[in-house]
Amino acid sequence: MTSSRAFLTSFALVGTLFAGPICALDLPSGAEMTAQNETAPATFARAPFDGERVPMITAPGTLHLQAWRVGGDAQTNFQLITSLTDQLVAEGHEIVFQCQAVSCGGYDFRFAVGQFAPPDLFIDLGRYHYATLRKGDAFVGLLVSHGGSDGFVQISQNNALREITATAPSAHIPRVTTGDLGQALEGRGHVVLDGVRFDTGSATLTDATITRLKDLATYLTNNPDRRIALVGHTDAIGGLDGNTALSKKRAAAVRARLIERHGIAGSRLEAEGVGYLSPITTNLSQEGREANRRVEAVLLNTN
Repeated sequence: MTSSRAFLTSFALVGTLFAGPICALDLPSGAEMTAQNETAPATFARAPFDGERVPMITAPGTLHLQAWRVGGDAQTNFQLITSLTDQLVAEGHEIVFQCQAVSCGGYDFRFAVGQFAPPDLFIDLGRYHYATLRKGDAFVGLLVSHGGSDGFVQISQNNALREITATAPSAHIPRVTTGDLGQALEGRGHVVLDGVRFDTGSATLTDATITRLKDLATYLTNNPDRRIALVGHTDAIGGLDGNTALSKKRAAAVRARLIERHGIAGSRLEAEGVGYLSPITTNLSQEGREANRRVEAVLLNTN
């Protein structure tokens, strides 16, 4: 197995790495490849997790995989995967199998098909989409999710490889801007509040300026009819009851900061907690646990 962590800021020519016929697949503007590898056999999911395994199709050749990050992506998971499957169907591929997180099989399915770990590929175990497509002996597997303000895509192919391109943005896309936050909230309905981090077992916010909270406050000020639920999350250390209480305290700490320092009316902010029940990534690594200790903003109905 070979791997690369190099970022490609404009496009990746997969065909220059591996032999095979080339077809194009366009990713959203500003997409960056975060990792790639190859392995054998070339397998693609053909059904959801059945309680014991994920049924697979074994295709000819070697499995070539890439992970991509789409910075500031405001699409939903459904919109992102549909934009890719539509391109493949237009080329003559047929969809062999498609599912979303719950119908796929959640954790077991994600780790059967997902070949990369954070930070190269963030897969929210409660919010992802997958599709297998086929054109003759050429197969493509797509795994799509979002983490924070970014979209993540894993693309797997056998020997019939395609050129994967992304239009270079006119300027660097910042990971945190007021516009991105508003687009993410209104496009996906929720966003991770980047920079709001907690130690294990702690609900204390630091006194440092947290850009994401300022952006959220600006969005709420500019959109006075919007209401937000702040939802706290924990890592998987400890029991559910304790983590649920802790996650609600974390959400309450963010709510208090928005009220006290940014002047947002308390009637527009709810604070809830779900403990470790909705991880954004694996709890098996320190990095993953840190990412899971977070607060998300969820857009509610207007006033």
